[in-house]
Amino acid sequence: MNPFFYTALIVSAALILLLLGGYAFFLYLEVRKKNLQQKQSAIALSEELAKRQIGHQNSIRVIASALVQGQVGLTEAAIRISRLSSLLNLADNSDVYQVFSQLAQATSHIPILENWKQLSRKEQIDFDKERVSIEDSFRDFILSSAQKILDLQSRKSDEESPLFYSVGKE
Repeated sequence: MNPFFYTALIVSAALILLLLGGYAFFLYLEVRKKNLQQKQSAIALSEELAKRQIGHQNSIRVIASALVQGQVGLTEAAIRISRLSSLLNLADNSDVYQVFSQLAQATSHIPILENWKQLSRKEQIDFDKERVSIEDSFRDFILSSAQKILDLQSRKSDEESPLFYSVGKE
């Protein structure tokens, strides 16, 4: 055979290998770019989740404080704290949060918002009496649990903040 033919064959093979290598390198860069984007998305999602959890914990603290001070009703506080604690999966302190869920469940059949407005005055009064009766049976447990939440939160904030601050040069 002709030496030119072998040379052309070798050059063609080298060119094909070079093109395949370039394409493989391009695919490698694309996969690397997507992995980096996924990691950044995961970090951003993790940070957003942490912010939401802190917000939910702060909301629970504010509601518990308002409850202890008598600024919010037991049922409303129980519904809100129950929902927030379920979003946070607060299993480690479930005994503290369980009573809120129990009160929320016990009053869940009472209409709210637009459904409440559609009731007659007599039905509203009857539901109010029932709600007050249920709240009375839970009152001590709810207030005690709200105070425990505040105590737990204050202990956490005490642990996170230093007892003193240094003054002067370090």
